[in-house]
Amino acid sequence: MNIGFDRAQLHLETREVIRLFEPKGARVECVRGALWITQNRDYEDYFLAASDALTLDRPGLALIHAQAPSEIVLSEPAPSPRLRQAIGRAFVAALRAVGRGLARQFGPESINRRSAGSYHGL
Repeated sequence: MNIGFDRAQLHLETREVIRLFEPKGARVECVRGALWITQNRDYEDYFLAASDALTLDRPGLALIHAQAPSEIVLSEPAPSPRLRQAIGRAFVAALRAVGRGLARQFGPESINRRSAGSYHGL
């Protein structure tokens, strides 16, 4: 979906159209009015009235057409569990790398052993 926020409430005038690119997983709620929705490669059209909702299930383009003055809420899909896991693994790996860098810079291996040994008379 090509909006940059999790949830958007929009007002559409009669015959106004919204084009959503790659909306798979997005949810369309009709708060007020009437909507006609069609999705790429879907042979079924959807008509929503007030209090109806639809989760878009196709990649590609989806069109939302207001049949009357309408209020809609668009919600972006939640990240998939796989994506959340991948983000979590990347975050943990980054933390470990930072930790290793800090340990090398400030930990026991950062001590210059030669100068430490000469200090003690060795």
